[in-house]
Amino acid sequence: MILIKMGGSVISDKGKYKKFREETVRRIAGVLPKEKLLLVHGGGSFGHVLAHKYRIREGYEKWKILGFSEIGRDMEELNLKILKILIEEKIPAVSIPPHALFIMGDEPNMDIFHFIVDLNFVPLTFGDIIFHRSKGIEICSGDYLMLHLAREFKPEKTIFLTDVDGIYDKDPGEPGAKLISVLERNVEPETSTKVKDVTGGIAYKIEIMRKIARYSKVYVLNGFHPERVKKVLDGEETIGTVII
Repeated sequence: MILIKMGGSVISDKGKYKKFREETVRRIAGVLPKEKLLLVHGGGSFGHVLAHKYRIREGYEKWKILGFSEIGRDMEELNLKILKILIEEKIPAVSIPPHALFIMGDEPNMDIFHFIVDLNFVPLTFGDIIFHRSKGIEICSGDYLMLHLAREFKPEKTIFLTDVDGIYDKDPGEPGAKLISVLERNVEPETSTKVKDVTGGIAYKIEIMRKIARYSKVYVLNGFHPERVKKVLDGEETIGTVII
């Protein structure tokens, strides 16, 4: 079993509302296996722009309800674009929207994932708006879903596709930034955690990755270089970060 997350910064231009990177997604899809695969994608500019505007993470207020619906519409639009490409690449993907699967505050039920994987389908889920037991509304991040899927399936390999080559010792845009090739899950990394978004930012993502490494070997790769994904799937070394 392989678990892969296509980050929002890879599948969209986060600086432009609903700017989809179709060719990038198509190139990624072209190297993916056709079965024994679990897929998650982020929200990118389809989710984050309006989530900021409507302050979804702060919880329910009546003035936010139309915005909440708008974000759900945009995320399903993004999901459909990815689903279309996967099917064109002969990957039998099936969409599983989190807001219809569980209420935040409850433990996610993974039965549907097991059921459709056993039938040789490929589940495709995503970071989403979601209802919350106490706050009313919330964001369910793709990273949160990755952790639960890793715990449940214990995949051989878990791959995070980002817009940089892996995890760095400081912001990769800064001079002298060095790629961390191997990161031990029990060692706190010395890295920049300044970048924030509505799903928790870099620090949260690294924390999730280190937790997932208890169940699976974790790779952080540049999604704009799908050939690196292919190398990892084939057991070859490539540029990126490995968390063990």
